[in-house]
Amino acid sequence: YRTESIFLLSFLVNHVTCALCDMVCTSVSSLKAHIRFRHCDERPFHCHLCDSSFKNAYDLHKHVETHSDSDAYSCDVEGCGFTSRTLRTLRQHYKRA
Repeated sequence: YRTESIFLLSFLVNHVTCALCDMVCTSVSSLKAHIRFRHCDERPFHCHLCDSSFKNAYDLHKHVETHSDSDAYSCDVEGCGFTSRTLRTLRQHYKRA
């Protein structure tokens, strides 16, 4: 029983729970990130080319790539000819093909 008690105490001390959904996080900083991305509607990262906005800089960066006129990614399967502005779309193409 002592081992179980130590484990339980360690778990309770080293973990924090979200009051909004009961998700358990391993640190206060990960709880803050969880709350920001799952429970807040704030989108401080705005696209300068359209009205879209995002919760983080990475998602904004990936979005801005979609405004590019050039197709930076192309399928390397002979005879396919598929091109895409984003790597994600190319990967989706490969999964379907």
